[in-house]
Amino acid sequence: MIQQFLRNAIIFFKTIYKKTVWKNIGAVSIAFIITRLMVVVVTYFSMILIPILPGADHWRYNPRNVIPDGLIRWDSWGYISIVKNGYSLITTAFFPLYPLLIRLFSSLKGNIWTSGLWISNLSFLIALFYIYAIAKQEFDDDTASRTVFYIASAPAAFFFSTVYTESVFLLCLAACFYYSRNRKWLLAAIAGALASATRLTGVLAASFILFEALWQQGVRFIPKPWSIQAQINILKDGIQTLPKAWKGILAALFSTSGLIAYMFYLYQKFGDPLAFLRAEKSWSKTISWNWPVRLIQNIINFHRVTGNILAGGFDNPEHVMDPIFLIVFIPLVIIVFLKFRPSFGLFTLLSFLLPLISGRPDSMRRYVLALIPCYLLLALWGKRPWVDRIIVGISLPLQALFLVLFSHWVFAG
Repeated sequence: MIQQFLRNAIIFFKTIYKKTVWKNIGAVSIAFIITRLMVVVVTYFSMILIPILPGADHWRYNPRNVIPDGLIRWDSWGYISIVKNGYSLITTAFFPLYPLLIRLFSSLKGNIWTSGLWISNLSFLIALFYIYAIAKQEFDDDTASRTVFYIASAPAAFFFSTVYTESVFLLCLAACFYYSRNRKWLLAAIAGALASATRLTGVLAASFILFEALWQQGVRFIPKPWSIQAQINILKDGIQTLPKAWKGILAALFSTSGLIAYMFYLYQKFGDPLAFLRAEKSWSKTISWNWPVRLIQNIINFHRVTGNILAGGFDNPEHVMDPIFLIVFIPLVIIVFLKFRPSFGLFTLLSFLLPLISGRPDSMRRYVLALIPCYLLLALWGKRPWVDRIIVGISLPLQALFLVLFSHWVFAG
């Protein structure tokens, strides 16, 4: 009797497991295939039907191979140049993990240019599985399905299929989140280190690991109801709990090693561990303490220069679109910070603010792709069918539009 019961229970759980696995695979596959197929189709027809303006094509991969050619633009040059020629002072703004992966992959495939495309798309596919697992753990399967689809259909999500770091960075962050949430601190540390070797904002993975480790040990940061004495008491309790979170604390420290190793390399090669910050000046990005004032001034100036569409002044669409995305994501970031786990909230807030300390809203369409908790929030709201239709109905057409602009050398993020 007992043996039969156990056998039936095992069969039952195996069936549930198989259904769950296939549901995960199905949701991720649908999000990936639909959106990447759209990227391929839009790139193909835009390249064969719309001529590139004379003088706009600064360099090309292979005009006869229209799909890869249309997806290799702008910053792609920096990563390919590093793979071909190594670092120069101007290319130090591009962090090393992605070009290193291209070099390794191209040693097998033999083509540097398309190796970057393969890496980006494979990384994006794997990242979606991690994101699905995170969303499912936090909420449920339906929310997880919407989360991966919203990220894949985001207006700037075509960058996940270009020679840019977006896919690799998203994969590193998603893996870091997942392993931190499941107390696999060594894997979280490795994923965080890879993130900090991919992009400067990757160093903020340390904040996620640290706050997640403290939260899991019962450390709370804001008492309810709030009072000065209650805050003092909670800080005392937190300090006493710190030794219990030592694995997470070490993982957070190790996650910065990607950036530290890159800075050491820059010191050895150029004598300047902060050469990547100096290189940002080529894009008019300089750090200053009055960045909020400069940010507002730049947005106003952008509007004056390009805002008069009827007068033919809409020459630089990024000057209009990036401030719009900045404004749209402000309430999302605030709600995530106030309502989600502190690890999600702090990481989202810092990742949103860090690119803005240059005082420019440039590329915010692309940078918000890494704000995974914001897409979790949208997926929660997407339980309402009309909200879901609005999100998808706006995101996919904008992604197609931005992709056409990108493939024709109009800066799209």
